[in-house]
Amino acid sequence: MKKLFGVFLLIILALGISSCADSKIKEDITIIYTNDIHGYIANTTKDTDNNVIPSLRINNISAYKKKLISENKNVLLVDAGDEVQGSVYGAIDKGNEMIGIMNKAGYDLATPGNHDFDFGMEGFNKFKENAEFKYISCNFKSLTENKNVLDSYKIYEFGNTKIAFIGVTTPETITSSTPAFFQNENGEFIYTFLGLSNKNDLYESVQSAINEVRSKVDYVIGLGHLGVGIDEERLGYRSIDVINNTTGFDAFIDGHSHTLMEREVVKTMDNKDCVLTQTGFYLDGFGEMNITNSGISTKILDKYDETDTEVKALEDHLVNSVNTELGRKIAVLEQPLLITNPVKSTQRLVRARETNLGDFTADSIYWYINDYKNLDCDISFVNGGGIRANVPAGDLTYLTAKTVETFGNQICLIKTKGINIKNAIEMGLSVFEKWDTDWDCPAETGGFLQVSGIKFEADANIPYSVTLDDNKMFKSVDGAYRVKNIMVYNKNTSSYEALDENKEYTVGGINYILRNSGNGLSMFKKSEVILDYIAEDYMVLAEYMKSFTKSGDYPLVNNSNSPLNKYSNFLIDYENPNGAGRIILLNLNK
Repeated sequence: MKKLFGVFLLIILALGISSCADSKIKEDITIIYTNDIHGYIANTTKDTDNNVIPSLRINNISAYKKKLISENKNVLLVDAGDEVQGSVYGAIDKGNEMIGIMNKAGYDLATPGNHDFDFGMEGFNKFKENAEFKYISCNFKSLTENKNVLDSYKIYEFGNTKIAFIGVTTPETITSSTPAFFQNENGEFIYTFLGLSNKNDLYESVQSAINEVRSKVDYVIGLGHLGVGIDEERLGYRSIDVINNTTGFDAFIDGHSHTLMEREVVKTMDNKDCVLTQTGFYLDGFGEMNITNSGISTKILDKYDETDTEVKALEDHLVNSVNTELGRKIAVLEQPLLITNPVKSTQRLVRARETNLGDFTADSIYWYINDYKNLDCDISFVNGGGIRANVPAGDLTYLTAKTVETFGNQICLIKTKGINIKNAIEMGLSVFEKWDTDWDCPAETGGFLQVSGIKFEADANIPYSVTLDDNKMFKSVDGAYRVKNIMVYNKNTSSYEALDENKEYTVGGINYILRNSGNGLSMFKKSEVILDYIAEDYMVLAEYMKSFTKSGDYPLVNNSNSPLNKYSNFLIDYENPNGAGRIILLNLNK
């Protein structure tokens, strides 16, 4: 009898234990997320009375997090890269105060974006040291130590529920930041981002990280700076590609391509659903991901009116100090200088088409080297990705110039053969003929060159045939060139003459490209350096603004007042948003 009772009791206990296990309810978790803030902490909008007022800022996001916590919710605040660099507020002190703002706002986690390395490894290491949140990336590797630089993942536990984030950084970081930052003094790469030479290495590094945590947690979330753009698609680096070629992701928070993507469902390699999301850029919005027993939902919020006063105080201090420093009036602009379509401001064109601000920026280098420094510069160019903001008509300041060129690049002058110039232009024409349907604008690449002292045509009917080495650096052109009829301005004859591929020309530009192979333009690496560290790019731009003929107390920036008018027949048309006709694109379908 006692034996039967014992067996019965064991059965009851087993059923009870089983019942408890089956009824285990996962905790609800809310993830607030941002990406590609780029230091834009002073955004404004207009109220119903047309008054300029602050728009979404980090202090609002911090207040939103505190609100959710006050409602007893499980909350994390994470960022998918490029938090600091891209505006004057992030660049002015190399991001130190921006990291302080993120600390005060309560960020928990971030993955590094390509521009988080714009101040070199020393700068990024300082970010890590000062950040009270953790940086993760599964594919950022030290070649000398043969191990990852950062932890691949981070696990959080809420009650009986665990969630893991896997960090992923675009392999393009090597070329879209400054390649020299990842090299030793001999020019040898000592860091890499797996996937650079073989996209499968990216997929394998991500899968390895997932495999380490999948059995330990309830949810696996990607926190990546990869993007979904056309250039990333060509290289196999998109977040979509990573999801398609791995198993185990439940969701993926992305950045890099500046895409507003509230929710897309992407299939993993084993045909399971993964929620993909991205918030756009420049704090136009922030995301909220809610993970519940019912599934994963996402939404993008473009405003929240409550303020975290402590965070706001830090923001105000940074903004006011920068504005005081750089806000002094130096000139007046008669017509707007644009990087966007003048009739459709959402269409950014500077990375795919000539614009008047592209011309103006390249001209500032041409003028500064030739006339301010009294050196000889045949050609100058700027990568379209380095020109960051429109300039409205009206007062110009140092802050205006810094808002256009935020990265703190140094200008240099080199001597190089014409074939290298031709190859550099060709490399920037990788996608100009395509149309980005998500943005309803021309497909873009940051390596598209805005030029001065040179003009050319590009034919969309000719296939792109640039080949790259394993580090995504220029290797060769294996077919016909898209670029043709390249003409270089001759200051002695006051005319444009055909480029001689074997002749050496002097070229001015940022050392990011001309010395450090930025955007993969390694064809200049062995060129003779005439002078480096001539001046910081935004100061060159400001000095050019100041050089125009005065109208009253200040220089008036327009076509007729340009100091480059001393060069007869030099192509100038700042009053045309499409520029002076230096870049003619042929056979475009749209």
